[in-house]
Amino acid sequence: MPLIRKCPNCGLDLTDPSAKLCPMCGADLAAARRKPLWIIAAFQICVASAFTLLFHFPKWMIPAFAGMILVGTLTGSLLKPRTATTPRSPQPSPSHPLLFRVASVGIGICAVACFLFALFGFVIFMNSWNDWHRYEGQPYHGTTFQVTRVYYQKLLKGGRDFYASGTVEGQREWMSLEPYLHTRPRDLAEVEARVPVGTSIPIYLFPELKGRSRVRVYEDTPPAEAYHRTAINAVNYGLIGIAISIGLIFILSRVRRLSFADAPVLFSR
Repeated sequence: MPLIRKCPNCGLDLTDPSAKLCPMCGADLAAARRKPLWIIAAFQICVASAFTLLFHFPKWMIPAFAGMILVGTLTGSLLKPRTATTPRSPQPSPSHPLLFRVASVGIGICAVACFLFALFGFVIFMNSWNDWHRYEGQPYHGTTFQVTRVYYQKLLKGGRDFYASGTVEGQREWMSLEPYLHTRPRDLAEVEARVPVGTSIPIYLFPELKGRSRVRVYEDTPPAEAYHRTAINAVNYGLIGIAISIGLIFILSRVRRLSFADAPVLFSR
């Protein structure tokens, strides 16, 4: 029995699996199959761009994500699907519908978790990697930052920036207050209440850097080493999360097979 397809334009039944044009209306059947791929790719690019802007990640990541999505879509569109010589047998109804639904939902959740582990792990790794190389090998010494004024600014993208100006060893310097406060204040009054004028903040001073990068809040671990640890942890935890997600997908796919048999074997070949 030949495989029957329908023309997406006129609805004509097509029995030739290798046909590229509809004999009735002349529609390009290959282009019709590829079209949804590019629509999905455009949607993925929009989601990745919105995610990058929402969480204030570096803007260079937008073209990077777009490039990876476009390459994957192009590869998928160029792959020729195998044409079936016989029609597929209808999918049997699961004998345990609840088990089938639970396993399917679990597979979907694990797939999303796998994607998030890869995305967040990559972003955290790249940010920490760049900061590590910025401070690696730079001379520094411990001193104090004397606050003379604090600032609170709402950004156009919906974020908030709070920082301070002050003196360090007789020189005017600027520093971000986020590492010092650990939480985001709601307005300027809260910043002034939590960091009044005259506050002395222990810092690391990097005299050869510029801007706020020169001043870092003092911690037991120097900035370069702390960023290096964060980058390595992002890789380790990201890979562990991806491995666990893939393992759960494999197990749940086997569990879902249980719903189609009365006495199945979970890990049979």
